[in-house]
Amino acid sequence: MEFISHAFFVTETEYPKLQAACPGDFPFTYTEFVARVDQGIEAMADMAPMTKVYVRVDEFLAWCAESKVQPDNKSRAQYAVIIGHRQGLH
Repeated sequence: MEFISHAFFVTETEYPKLQAACPGDFPFTYTEFVARVDQGIEAMADMAPMTKVYVRVDEFLAWCAESKVQPDNKSRAQYAVIIGHRQGLH
C-alpha cells in the first residue's frame, strides 16, 4: 500500500475562519495560502504523494476542543490525516 500524505486545506470561504482561529499563522491572502500549500505538495513529491484534504474550520476547532489541543501546525497536520482517512485517502 502506498503512503499518501495529507495537506490541510480550506476553501476561500473558510479561509477567514482559519485566520481568526489561528492568529498569526496565516497573515497572507488566500491566493498566497493556496500557492504555499501547492509548493509544499510539490516539494514532497519525491518523498511521498500528497493530497489536499478539504477541512471545515468549525469541525476542526470542535475536534481541537474535544482533543484538548491548540489549533496549530501540529494539530492541523493530525486532523488532515484523520479527515483524509475518513475520505478514503490513504
